[in-house]
Amino acid sequence: MELLQLRYFYESAKNESFALTAKKYMVPTSSVSASVKRLERELGINLFDRSTNRIKLNEKGYVFFGMLDEIFKKLDKTVASITESAQQNTTVSVLIKARRTWITEMLIQYKEQFPRVDFQISHDALHSKFESFDVIIDEQSDQYAGMERFLLNTEQICVKAAKNSPLVGRALTFQELKNYSFIVAQKGNRMWQLLERTATQSGFIPKVSIESNDKQCMIRYAESGMGLLLGSKRALQEAGEKNLTALNVTDFNETQSIYVYHRPTDTINVALNGFLSFLKAKGQA
Repeated sequence: MELLQLRYFYESAKNESFALTAKKYMVPTSSVSASVKRLERELGINLFDRSTNRIKLNEKGYVFFGMLDEIFKKLDKTVASITESAQQNTTVSVLIKARRTWITEMLIQYKEQFPRVDFQISHDALHSKFESFDVIIDEQSDQYAGMERFLLNTEQICVKAAKNSPLVGRALTFQELKNYSFIVAQKGNRMWQLLERTATQSGFIPKVSIESNDKQCMIRYAESGMGLLLGSKRALQEAGEKNLTALNVTDFNETQSIYVYHRPTDTINVALNGFLSFLKAKGQA
C-alpha cells in the first residue's frame, strides 16, 4: 500500500471522479483507476461501486475515506508547519565555552552540509546573557536554568608539554612539576581550579607564568617550552596542537565532561533540531 495510492483514492472519493483526480495530479485517468484497483485488491474489498463512466463510494469506501480524511488533515497540517518552520527558523545561535576548536570544526561541517542554516556564534567565555542563545556548549553546570542538556563527550585531561621537553618519556608524579611554569586561561576557570586543587594535594602552589584567553597564544607558548598546559588529551589529535604531547603523570587522572545545553525542542524548529541531532551523532563518534 503506497501513499500515492491512498492519495488517488482520497481525491477520487471526494469528487467521485477518477478524471478530476487525474487532472489534479497531471496523470492519465487510466493510471488513477489502475492504482485504486490495486489498492482494492490489497485490501480485499471494493471501495467504489462502478457503472459506465461513473464511480460511487460504497459503505466500506465511506469508512475508509473517513479514516484517511482524518489522517491526511493531520499530515498536511504537520507538513505545512514543518515547511513554515524551515523557512522561518533558519538561524541557530551558539555560545561555545568549552572545546572551541573541536566545536568550531563541527559547526563548519554542518554549515557545509546545510548551507541554508545560519549561525550566530560567540566564543566569549564570560558571556552571561544565556537566554539569548539556542545552544550553549560547556562543562557540567547548574547555571543554565530552563535549558535541556545532553552529554556530548567525556574526555581525558592531561598535562601537555612541547614534544622536545625533557619531561617527555618520563614517568612523573604531579609533585615533580612544582618547579615548572604553567600556562592558564582566566583565573577561576575549570583548568585553573583543577591545577590549583591538584597542586595543593601534591603539596605546592603552582607557578603560573602566563595567563591568556587566546588559545592559540597559549598553545604557541607551550610549544616554545615556556610552560605546561592542562587540557583535553583528545585535542592533541587536532592540527593546532601537533607540536604538543601528553606527559606521563602517573597520579593525575582527571576527566572533563562536555554538555550541550539547548532550548526545549517541544516546538518544531527544523534548524535547531537538525543541529542538535548532528551534535549527538558527532559526540558519540
